[in-house]
Amino acid sequence: MRTKLLNKRLRDLRVALGLSQEAMGSHGFISTPGWVKIENATRHPSDALLYKLCDWLEKEGRVDATQKQSLLEELLSLKYMNHLSPFVCRLASDYYKTLEIANVLRLPEKASDPEKFE
Repeated sequence: MRTKLLNKRLRDLRVALGLSQEAMGSHGFISTPGWVKIENATRHPSDALLYKLCDWLEKEGRVDATQKQSLLEELLSLKYMNHLSPFVCRLASDYYKTLEIANVLRLPEKASDPEKFE
């Protein structure tokens, strides 16, 4: 079974923005049912949608140009990771989880290590 890292990342992004699925659909770049299908992994976002999302985040002042580029690269790499064979996809998924990725609109980590947050 292939991982759905992109769908989870888009859901986490929406939650970090503090928006509902309906609110994401109301911003004009996708319908509410379309967004729900993407989060549920029954629809795959197009490259154009990912570009529009990142442009919207920059326009709203949620990210700067550097963060926008970093987020876009991350989302596109997650999207195309699913086109790999299941074995390579699993390896890429494990590798992705070990990367130190810039904290661009991510959910806060759980406070499992108190020294980490001091």
